[in-house]
This record gives sequence, structure tokens and C-alpha cells, in this order.
Amino acid sequence: MGVESGVESYSKSTRITRGKRYARKGQVVELTVENGLVSASVQGSQSTPYDITIRGDALAEGTWRELEQVMADRAVFAAQLLTEEMPADIEEVFEACDVSLFPESYGDMGTNCSCPDSADPCKHLAAVFYILAERFDDDPFLIFRWRGRSRDTLLDRLQELRSGDGESASEAVTFEKGDDRPIGECFDGFWTAEESIEEVHIRSGTADVADATLRQLGQPPAGLSPVHETVTEYYTEMTGD
Repeated sequence: MGVESGVESYSKSTRITRGKRYARKGQVVELTVENGLVSASVQGSQSTPYDITIRGDALAEGTWRELEQVMADRAVFAAQLLTEEMPADIEEVFEACDVSLFPESYGDMGTNCSCPDSADPCKHLAAVFYILAERFDDDPFLIFRWRGRSRDTLLDRLQELRSGDGESASEAVTFEKGDDRPIGECFDGFWTAEESIEEVHIRSGTADVADATLRQLGQPPAGLSPVHETVTEYYTEMTGD
């Protein structure tokens, strides 16, 4: 359920309609989204704007790790997110981990407005919900931030999970120290094989590379690596390599 449709389901009172009018008139003068907290200021009938807070429980670190693993395991999801595009069916990932992307009900949030109106939500809160829905539409990663994960942290984690165990090249490849004499002192023995040449074994044949055909196309242009990874996975599944 989206934020805008959600706020309209919370109450059918005239305050919701007036809140929408406040939002359209630009009376939400400030709005910030942080970890588990939305803070806003709404200009009402008084000279001083009212302060509004909307608290939503940030998901636990362990839950986010589980969500990130599911996202990384789904090639299309990972490719879209790594290009900073929000998958249309992102809520499926949350459902797979038995959590919801949005708070499931109004009671799951802690709301407060400094106005004297006892109604909850009041028109000022309703206005903030409408603007919040627009912000989420413009930048869906703000939803993740509200639920406890920043854009940078999420993308870094997905990149790490998609790249395997994260072992660096310096850790994966080591070289033994060779002959460090100046090259001018090596000419005399250039055509003479050392005894260690017998330890060299040459194997002929075609290398068993799963995506050899795709590799012949060369490296993808900058920015298309996630797409290249996705195509490679589909190619491997279809060819059985």
C-alpha cells in the first residue's frame, strides 16, 4: 500500500481533504527523512509553523542483511537497483522476508503535531503524508532510508554480494619474486633454459569458460556492467554452460 492511498484509508474526515489542500498550496515548508523518522513543518493559520514528526520502526540490521541477500540473488532486481532504478515489484522482496516496505497500519507509526487539534491525523499531518508520498515517488530510495538503510549503504552491499566473496585482487593473486638483476646482466643466459623449465607443463585444448561467446564481445561500455552480468546469467541458464 502506498503512502497516499494509505493516508486516505486512515480517515475519511474533512481534515484529510483539507490536508491535501494544504499540501497543494505549498504549506508544508520543510520535510526531512531520516532513519526511522520524518520531520516536517507546516504553515497553518498561525504565524509560527507547526512541527510534525512521523516515526516508523527502522528494520533491524539482520533483517536488512536478509533483504539485501534476496535482492542480490535476483539478477533483475540487483541490476535495476545498482543503476538506481527502483523495481516496480520491490515489495515482493520484503514479503519474502516476512516484513513490509511500508508500515501496515496507521497504528504502526508514532505521529505527533504541535497544533491544538486533537484529531489524529489532523490536517497538518495529512498534508505531510501527501508530500511524503510525492517525495517517495520522486526518490524511492527515501523509503529505504526511512526504514533504516541509506542509498549508499544498500548499493555498496549489493555490489559486494554480486561480486562474490569480495576478495581483493591483491589477496587472490600472489607472485613469487623473480630474478631482479639488471636486464643487461641477463643477456648471456637469455637462450639457455634453466633446470626449472622441466617443471613447466603445457596443456593444449579449449578453455572451459562458461560465457566464452559473450566474452568475445569484449568489455561492456562504462555503466553497463550490471546489465552485462544479467545477460551473462541468462545466457548460462539457456546454454547449460
